[in-house]
Amino acid sequence: MTTNEYIAAIEIGSSKISGAVGIHTLEGTKILAYASEAAGSYVTKGVIRNVDEAGNSLNSLINRLESQMKNVYIKKVYVAFDCMSIHSVTSKVTKKFDSFTKITQEIIDSMLAENDNAFKVPAGYKKLQVVPQEYKLNGDTNTSPIGTPTLGIECTYLNIIVKEQYLCQLEEAFNMAKIEIIDRYNSVRLESELILSEEETSCGTALVNIGAETTTIAIHSNRMLRNLTVIPIGSANITKDLCSEQITPEEAEQIKIFKGYASGEKNDNPLSTEKLDNIIAARMSEILKNVQYQLENSGYEIGRIVFTGGGSSLKNIHMLIEENMPNYKYRICNNPQLPYSKDKLLALATGSITPSLFALLNWGDANCCDEELLAPADSNIPENLFTGENNVETQQTAASATEEKTEESNTPAPDNNPAKKKKQKEEETQQTNTGKKPDPPKEWGIGRVKDFFEDWWKNEVINEDGDKDDKDEELM
Repeated sequence: MTTNEYIAAIEIGSSKISGAVGIHTLEGTKILAYASEAAGSYVTKGVIRNVDEAGNSLNSLINRLESQMKNVYIKKVYVAFDCMSIHSVTSKVTKKFDSFTKITQEIIDSMLAENDNAFKVPAGYKKLQVVPQEYKLNGDTNTSPIGTPTLGIECTYLNIIVKEQYLCQLEEAFNMAKIEIIDRYNSVRLESELILSEEETSCGTALVNIGAETTTIAIHSNRMLRNLTVIPIGSANITKDLCSEQITPEEAEQIKIFKGYASGEKNDNPLSTEKLDNIIAARMSEILKNVQYQLENSGYEIGRIVFTGGGSSLKNIHMLIEENMPNYKYRICNNPQLPYSKDKLLALATGSITPSLFALLNWGDANCCDEELLAPADSNIPENLFTGENNVETQQTAASATEEKTEESNTPAPDNNPAKKKKQKEEETQQTNTGKKPDPPKEWGIGRVKDFFEDWWKNEVINEDGDKDDKDEELM
């Protein structure tokens, strides 16, 4: 039984998997639990490679989330992930009418169904989501065509697809953990809704998430997602390049995070500052050039870029952006402010919860958890309330027997007092002769008490004295 609507979400990333549980309040989304675990080698470039290890890790994550809540158990989740092979393909559906016809929701739904049937997914791929774009009718472009009479309508759809094998491995890992997936989303598509402003989505903006092993590009124009691409390269490639200089992966990661690019600080390791800058610049330039290529071949005019993700936290990354992409305006958003309920910060205080994970909690509308309501420990209700001796028919029979016994016990016993019998006989004789019933007894007030004692005196005391005198005369 559940008294609250709990929303549970899990994000699969290349470096970690994270999960959270929240509820919707008037103040915003309240975070009840948060946990994360290092992904390890079973996830590479956003793809689950070892299903068994991933399932065990998901089980561990779920247990940690449930331990932060009382008697709440996670049964379903929303899932966000980014993996190589994810990209978008556009398609169009046209519908014509014999006469002017008002567009209804039923027509819109039928066009979406037609797209699902007509769109040919490339071999080896599976459709992840479909995002309707704009509608063209009566020579105009419209995003809300319902209610408009027209002779024909055309809609453009953005079909987000992913390799079917990758999706199967994701679903199998959750099946092992016995967790049902309500829906799956691309992470960057989710965080675009939270990070980009209305102006940015209108004027042609690309959200670029530089992750550990992938870089995802989401292009927005006219307030719509227009193109989505995942490049299989990220900031972890910088760490691998540094390891080629005879330093451990842990040391390489620390150098990348704390030294960064063009820091001017002297290193306390064999790697010189100049060599460090050259390694970082070479790999980041490769990533940025790939991003620029995708933007230039998207077919959309891009005026601004918003960089996010762990790779965007690299020190002095702005110098590399300006050097490699000088024609673009940009901003860096590596610690976005999210509209969460501030009564319980949890990991949000340190920015652990990503925008995409928060978006799942914020937009989820299906309850994901079971809430166990425990009965009081001192309950006197028998377990066999409706069976055996406590069967309803048995209880009714017993109740009837008890009632009959009670009625018998309440029946007055016969009165053998001679005086009362004599009086009762006189009243019956009077009723027979006169046809008049005797007066009903008075209420037990002062009058009736007086009459009672007068009758008692006459019948008991006087009669007893008369009998005694008669007996004395006989003896004399």
